[in-house]
Amino acid sequence: MIKGLIKNKTFVVIFILLAALLLIGGGYAISKFLVPIEEEPPLEEVLKDKLAAYETDIIDSLVSLDTNQNIAKYLIGWAANKEIPAKVDETGNVIFSLKASEGQEHTPPTTIVAGFNAEHMEICAKELAVAMCVAKNAKNHGPLKVLFLVEDHGIYTGALNLSADTIPEGGFIFCLGDSIKEKVSTITGGYGHFTISHKLKYEKPSYDKAYKISLSVGVSQPVNDRIDEVLNPIKTLGNLLANFKSTSLFFELASFYGGDSEKVTPSKASMTVVINESDVEKFLQKMEEDMEEIQDTYLDDYPELSYTYEEVELPSTVIRQTDTDNLISLMYTSLDGVYTRNQDGNIVALTNMGKISTKDRHLTIEVSAMSCDETIMKEITETYETICGLCDVTYRCTESYPLFDGTLNPNTKTFFDGFKDAYLDYTGDLSMSSGDNVSFTSCSILQEKATNAPILYCGISADTKYGFAGAIITYMEQQCVKPEE
Repeated sequence: MIKGLIKNKTFVVIFILLAALLLIGGGYAISKFLVPIEEEPPLEEVLKDKLAAYETDIIDSLVSLDTNQNIAKYLIGWAANKEIPAKVDETGNVIFSLKASEGQEHTPPTTIVAGFNAEHMEICAKELAVAMCVAKNAKNHGPLKVLFLVEDHGIYTGALNLSADTIPEGGFIFCLGDSIKEKVSTITGGYGHFTISHKLKYEKPSYDKAYKISLSVGVSQPVNDRIDEVLNPIKTLGNLLANFKSTSLFFELASFYGGDSEKVTPSKASMTVVINESDVEKFLQKMEEDMEEIQDTYLDDYPELSYTYEEVELPSTVIRQTDTDNLISLMYTSLDGVYTRNQDGNIVALTNMGKISTKDRHLTIEVSAMSCDETIMKEITETYETICGLCDVTYRCTESYPLFDGTLNPNTKTFFDGFKDAYLDYTGDLSMSSGDNVSFTSCSILQEKATNAPILYCGISADTKYGFAGAIITYMEQQCVKPEE
């Protein structure tokens, strides 16, 4: 009987323990069920954190992003970390290819384009971060391609060599770029490249003191609607020569060099002048005055600004005075910077004197012009032709691209209106800024690759990068096919 009681007690204990475990386990399961699932944060909050993080990482990595190849490796590594399919094509472009969200295989495809250039990565960082943010954080979309197109010395190498089948048919294209105006454009500037040349004649110097004058702003800049913020060393030194002449400071010019390409603003320029020893004091005073004025005006914008002069060995020859006079007239009258604005104050046309050289006794000046108005572009061309004729130098247009006019595509208006609605839905801003953009962009080149695709150019600034990223994601989501009820 005792054994039976022990067995019964043992059974009761085991039963109680099992019941307790079931209650604990069940309670845990119930408590898990009752705890509310944490909702995803709003898209605005996600983008604010992620976009800032992506851009900061790019800026912090600038030392290693010193070549276009290293930038491509960075983007490929980032994509691998985010499990985004990516590849590098033969030109060095980086291509992200994302499949459509489930059930959205027949939704029109989206292509997002951003350029990169090792020389100007601090500027490119905004556009890259926006494109990366869209690629990672878009949840509902059709087929999506993000193209990071390589640029080299202001040349759209990646766009020019992009395979036509890279851009999917039947979709739409967002082209991202740097702009001082935060706006969406369906028209962007045409481009002209002018080469000015002349065979120089030389003679022995008449004066006995030689000075090398150098002006450097540190880095070159892309030629775009920020041109009126730029200090051009070539034009500045050319104006200095004109000032010497107008104030009767007699001099001879031995050499003049500056810049690398008309496609970017020059980062530096230098020239060697020869003066009479009796005019040294006057020369030094003028140099000090000019240096002080330049530094007071531009030092805040150009921390690496360097404006110097130094006495150098007397050259054996100098440029003939007739050629020097013509060069001074050419430099003084040549167009550089903002050419004209519209009634709203937006730049409609601009020019850039990007390179000058007197190497091998031959004057060469490279100039670029941009305009979103074909008539004004023709006017600039004719003006340069006239100036060069008066200054007895040769002029020729060596390269040109037409302006991009997206309004010629019948699908552009629907695309623009839809994106405007998405911008409003995301930002709450009733007035999405829009208008023509004077900058020469890759849009006209891309249009040749995808003739039927409507293209919008989005000018990315520090203020609008979040709004454009969110609006693009919102637009893609709004294009998705709605599931049947």
